[in-house]
Order: sequence, then C-alpha cells, then structure tokens
Amino acid sequence: MKKLLLLLLSLICLQSNAQVNDTITELFHNAYRVYQLQRSGDGMYRDSKLFEGLDFHPVSIANTGIGLVSLCIADTMDWEFNAKELALTTLKTVTGHDASFRPDRNANGFFRHFMDINTGFNAWNSEYSTIDTDILVSGALFCKNYFQDDSISKYVDELWNSIDFNAAIADPTLGRIYLEMEANGSGKTGSYTLPYNEYMIVAWLAKNSSDDPNTAGNQLWSNFYSTTTNLPKPGYRGINVLSDNGSAFLSSFTHQFNYYLCHYFAQNDSYMDFYRNAYKADSAWWKNNSGFNEYEWGLGAGSYNNSSGYHADKINDNNSKVVSPHIIAGFLPVNPAGKRNLLDMYRSAKGRYQLPMGALRLILWRYSVNSPSWTANEVQGIDYSSMLFGLASLPEYLGPEFFSTYNDFFDSATSIGGELEVDLKLYPNPTSQQLILHLEEIRKYEFRMLDLSGKLMKIPYFASSGRIEWDISTLSSGMYILEIRDGKLKTERKFLIP
Repeated sequence: MKKLLLLLLSLICLQSNAQVNDTITELFHNAYRVYQLQRSGDGMYRDSKLFEGLDFHPVSIANTGIGLVSLCIADTMDWEFNAKELALTTLKTVTGHDASFRPDRNANGFFRHFMDINTGFNAWNSEYSTIDTDILVSGALFCKNYFQDDSISKYVDELWNSIDFNAAIADPTLGRIYLEMEANGSGKTGSYTLPYNEYMIVAWLAKNSSDDPNTAGNQLWSNFYSTTTNLPKPGYRGINVLSDNGSAFLSSFTHQFNYYLCHYFAQNDSYMDFYRNAYKADSAWWKNNSGFNEYEWGLGAGSYNNSSGYHADKINDNNSKVVSPHIIAGFLPVNPAGKRNLLDMYRSAKGRYQLPMGALRLILWRYSVNSPSWTANEVQGIDYSSMLFGLASLPEYLGPEFFSTYNDFFDSATSIGGELEVDLKLYPNPTSQQLILHLEEIRKYEFRMLDLSGKLMKIPYFASSGRIEWDISTLSSGMYILEIRDGKLKTERKFLIP
C-alpha cells in the first residue's frame, strides 16, 4: 500500500510541476547513492568514497548524521524500501547496542571525529569533536521527527540524553565554543572558535538542552546568536556576510549547514538575508576573477590539488580556483538559477565523476579551473551533503519545507495543535477512481494520509495551491483521512473508497 501511494504521489508531483529535468533527477538520485556507498553493514558511514580502489577511510561521526538525513530523503523518494530499518540499525550502533562496534566517546558523551569502521575505536588520532557529534545528533533528531516511530524515538532520546551539550560552551560571554574535548569531558584548552560559523549548530543544541536561562548554552545564544547584531560581517564588493572574523570570510558550506540543520536560521529573516548575501558574495568573487564560465563558481570544501589533499575554499583563499558544484546546489533555495548552472556544467563535461557501481552513475564534484588535468580521487560525505540537500529542496522534489518541517527539533514541529482554516475542495466523495483536491489560497501545505486509527499511511507530501488529480483506482476499499498541515495548525478531511 505504501509503495503504491508513494508512486501515486510522485505522479502528482510530476504532473503539477513541469520543471522536472531528467539530468537533475539523476544527479539527485546519484547524490543519495554516494551515501549508500559510504554505509557499512552496521549502519555507520565512512568519511569518503573512493572513485577507484579499495576504500580505507574510517567512520565519520558527522557523516553518519548526514547518512540518517539521507535515509529520510530516500524514503520520501521511494529509493529505499526499508529506510526506517536502516536508520534504526544506525541508531542502535551509535548508542552502543551493537556488540561488535563500540563508539569511542568521552565522559560527557562526545564522539571521536573518526572511528575505526570495524570496532568504533579512535581512528587517525582524531579528537572528541563538538561539531561532528552535534551533526550526528541533528541527523538523529531529524529521523525522529520524520519517521515518528517508537523504536527510533527510543534510541534518539537515549542518544540525546547521553550528551552534556553545555560542556561544549567554553565562554558564553566571549562567545567561545570548544572545537575539541578531552577524554574526561572537559574542553581542550585553547581549542575554541568564535561566532559565527557552522558551530551555530552546537550553540543551538546547547541552548535547547535546558530551559534554565542561566546555562552556558542559553547565555551564549542570548549574547550572540538570537540576533545577527553582534556577529562579524566582513564585506566583499559591498556584500556583507556573516563570519567569525571581521576581516576574513568563511567557506560557503558553513552557511549551508546552518540553513539545513538549524531550524532557527532558516526561520529568521536576518539570517536568511545574510544567507542570500553568502550566495551573492561567492558568485561575485568568481565573476571578479576573469576566465570562468558563468556556471563555474562555488567556494566549498573537499578534495584539493595540494599536499594535504583537502581544503575549505573561501573568498580570497582558493588559489587553484577549485569549483564546488555542491555549493551551487546548496544555495538553490535562494538561487533557483543554480539549477541551470548545474545543467550547463554537466553538459560541458566538467566536474563529472563516475561512481563505482558497475553502471554509469555520474555525479558533479570538485574540479580545478587553473589545473584542468587534476581530478579528485574521492568524494567526502559531509561536504557532499550540500548537493543532496540542495537538490532535495527543489520544488519539483521535496521543497525547502521538507527541511524546515523535520529540522524543527525543539519547537514541536510534529506536535500539531489548533485548527487550520483552509479553502479546500475534495471531490467526488465517495470515489473509487479519481480524487480531486482543489486549493484556493496561494501557499504550500503539507498533506498526510492516515487510516482511521491515525497510523501514517504515507510520507508527507507538500503541494501548492491549484488542482491536483489523484488517481486512486487501485487502492483498497475503506475510509481514509486526509490531514492538511500548515506549521502547527491542521485540519482533516475524510474520504471513502467504496
């Protein structure tokens, strides 16, 4: 029943949005396949996937969080028939319920950045990382909101309650957040960052871990993150962007991580203005440097043609002029024209890499304009999340509402209350052939189908106003509930299939 409903809803989406492009759809699906290839049998995710050769990278605890979000996307798109079970396997492993894998954690619950893929022990002499731990937790909370499954909720709650998030705050008055933690649970002396960067996610979890306004997390949030007023804002060619330094710029992925994983960021007009500015400044830097095609931009992180093999590019710090197509994708919610850039790049055969899957599975990934003979030998999962998330947010697929709904970890996104008033016509009723939904108001709603017991019969579907023709001729007889949501308000309509 579920797969049939998903198929029907996919057809609805295709009919209601003529902008679906086969190449973009394939790039979107292949972006998810990157995470399929990085996943281990016990549900952990490697840091990278090699394009050729035997994989050797350890588990990345942050990429495991991204892997959890990827399963929610795959379930919505009907790419994984057992996505919920896969997510449950991952959550059991990270919470220590797999006897063969014991994740290395410190006294306050923070995970190692990298762990041996077979044992969970420390790999590559990595640190106990605040941001990597909190990206894992964000992915777990995303899964809890999405699947609404008791077993998943049990392990997510166990993970949440096992971490002292306030221990990551070094000094709320100065805005310091620890980068690394010691084994005993304390922060590593001298290892801290200042607002603003992707550690806004760390601040967000710490703030919401306690209602006490005197905690370090709540004080830090009030002092620095509740508004953009006290954050550094360096300018590039008249475009001001957020940073942790008044004279230096950040790699664009920092803003994108916050947009997709921190609910507050995307709901705040000021943060969103600076998100748009981040896109404008990134693209302006490339336009100010001659010799590039219009589609060649994107200051991101990942494989690089230097001795370390990895670099986080930023304005005035990208000597090899490495293009990051995943950054173009990550800005799609505020720059729809980026879709055309990705298509032009693909057609030019630049930045195209084949996944090792025994079939022609192409993705767009980093390449150097200055050194065209250089190619990346791997794709890093944490960085490639911008490609997956950005393409998912296109209106012809899941739309940005998918993220704003399920990254609402603390504001009761799934605790709906209050009656929604919506001008919706649903007819004919009863019907065994075609159900027509007609919306008058120009806004986007979330639709859910439930049985009479309240069980979710399908993943949520987002649709704008207009006429939707729903072929239900193959569905079983019975009474169904169509639930319509807008934020925390909802209303219901019943329809009968005789």
